Amino acid sequence: MRILSLGFGLRICEMTADLATPWPVAAVIDRVLGMSSSHNPLSSLLDLFGTGKTAMLTTAAASVVLLAVVSGAFDYAGDRVMNGTGERISVAIRADAYAHLQRLPMSYHDRQAVGESTSRIITDCGRIKDSLVALFSTLFPGLLSIASFAVALLLLDWRFGLIGLGCIPLVLVTGARIRRLGHRAARRQREAEGRLAGLVTESLRGIRTVHSFGRQDLHDQHFAAESDGTLRAGLDATDIQARRVPLLEVATAVGTASLLWVGGTGVTHGWWSVGHLVVALSYLAGMINPIRSLSKLSVTFSQGQASAERIISILDEPRPSGGSCKNLPVRALGRIEFSGVTMAYGRRPALRRLDLTVEPGERVALTGPNGVGKSTALALIAGLYRPTRGAVRIDGHATSELPERWLHRQVAVVLQDTFLFSGTLADNIRYSRPDASPREVAEAAEAALVTDFAQALPDGLQTRLGDGGTGLSGGQRQRVGIARALLADAPIVLLDEPTSGLDVEAERLVVAALRRLVTDRTVVMTTHRPALLRMATREVRLTPTDGARRKTPPGVPLGGGPLLADPRDPVNVRPAEGG
Repeated sequence: MRILSLGFGLRICEMTADLATPWPVAAVIDRVLGMSSSHNPLSSLLDLFGTGKTAMLTTAAASVVLLAVVSGAFDYAGDRVMNGTGERISVAIRADAYAHLQRLPMSYHDRQAVGESTSRIITDCGRIKDSLVALFSTLFPGLLSIASFAVALLLLDWRFGLIGLGCIPLVLVTGARIRRLGHRAARRQREAEGRLAGLVTESLRGIRTVHSFGRQDLHDQHFAAESDGTLRAGLDATDIQARRVPLLEVATAVGTASLLWVGGTGVTHGWWSVGHLVVALSYLAGMINPIRSLSKLSVTFSQGQASAERIISILDEPRPSGGSCKNLPVRALGRIEFSGVTMAYGRRPALRRLDLTVEPGERVALTGPNGVGKSTALALIAGLYRPTRGAVRIDGHATSELPERWLHRQVAVVLQDTFLFSGTLADNIRYSRPDASPREVAEAAEAALVTDFAQALPDGLQTRLGDGGTGLSGGQRQRVGIARALLADAPIVLLDEPTSGLDVEAERLVVAALRRLVTDRTVVMTTHRPALLRMATREVRLTPTDGARRKTPPGVPLGGGPLLADPRDPVNVRPAEGG
């Protein structure tokens, strides 16, 4: 608030200098050229360095320059303060929107295109910034100028003031009409741009598929269709903006012509001097120019309003709420219960009436045909979704009531395809626990067999990875994901087809790393690969009708032998049911 007050103070000082600017010119016209004795607040300053015409001209010219310098200095300082305020507010809005977006439930992200969300955070927040900067740098100073010059015209002569005040509604009504039309056009334009951003993001994310099938022409057609929609919306906005200038020119010309006629008549009748008429015309121009500048903001504010509505729609999305960590243990025992759990994505059911208990230290393999909800069950344990009916509990606490921070410390996930972020190999391992020391990262990397291939990289664990881990094989990325989970040291581990799509040698290495990860932890996995099924102590087969399952009796290991045995060793191995 103090910064805004300082900014307003600087603008007032600038306006004072602007109000004084035409008076030296008026003094020259009246005293030097016309020898008039009309009242001029700066007239006495002309005698400061002498009463000769040359001295007075020099003084007047110097006064004009001095006032311009003073006005410019205050203008510069005011812009720095006010524009900086707009920039800071917009950065805070973008940070809040991004933070809120990241914490929205997966159900929101499932229905929202990545490109659309990106467009809102980058483009829409950028347009909000433009509006805020315009608000502080143009709107507030403009309103101050209008009010100051209008009051100055009234004090100069009430007839001048009435003419000036009469121009305001004429210009504002014209600008308001344009603004309403511009807002509707800007909203359509932002929606079209959001769809276009979503299309571009989707095609670039799937660029390998595009190249593999050679379907660039299909995406060209889709892009052209969306671009046409953006073009039409942009042309509508341009047409509305183009109407502004001629309409405002006419409105301001009416006011200038009226003041010129009344002022000229007054000069001919001796009511005031020519200098006073020059000052009046200067004040009228000083009042109308900000109005015209404000009308230019109609498009900026329309776009900003449309973008603000899109950001507000993100901030209005409810975030998951959980309980307090106060009465929860630092580390869970790892008991997992499904009690009549049903899960649907919209109208599409994914899991039906699942009852299942996983005791601490068990390693349960969920099997069954595609679409029965195996991955959904893991997502419910991780708290990514809330069940439509029933409850998922960890150590007796429903996941929907647990604080996310605590839940994420208890569950480590290795997905079918580990996503790697930009940064070093070590950074990606440390992602699960940012405060881990380099030694802990190195130990996790060694346990997950990441060190085996990292040694061949140029900088070892400090090697910077390409986008999405480009340059690493699928098996290597999975081992990084396992190292990430090892570093998290969570009591519950979820494995979602972690060896799917790997060749035999890559699978052998990944399974060897997984054996170290699942030791002394509660494990729930989805897999059909025999090498992983051997690690399970129980198999639960889900059916597509009612979620019923057939269980391997507790205490009868599917893999039989010790965890560290080679998964290819046939000794004591009994095939899992449905495997």
